[in-house]
Amino acid sequence: MKPYQLEKKKRRIQKKLFLGEFAVLGFEIRCETNIQDFDRYDQFVDDFIDYIDSLGLCFGGGGLETFDGFLCSVARYGSATSEQQALVGAWLEKREEVTKVEIGELVDANYF
Repeated sequence: MKPYQLEKKKRRIQKKLFLGEFAVLGFEIRCETNIQDFDRYDQFVDDFIDYIDSLGLCFGGGGLETFDGFLCSVARYGSATSEQQALVGAWLEKREEVTKVEIGELVDANYF
């Protein structure tokens, strides 16, 4: 949405459209893995989901050799933070299955 249009919208409408102060921020991740079998992949995904659940994040995505997706807060009007970005990036870098990690910038989850 263009900035000049945001100023014309009342606060109630901004909330319904998740705009302005009500924007929900999230970030993309992409990592290369050396996983070759599905049992090891299932364990990696289970560990990843358990970890991001503990941070209050949810994830959409997947992939075997290239694992990528989008993370955002589980709270209705909550946003992912730069601290959560850093924690997820550090967790992925520590994993032996992961060979390369890319963490995207915080973006509006509804309008990116």
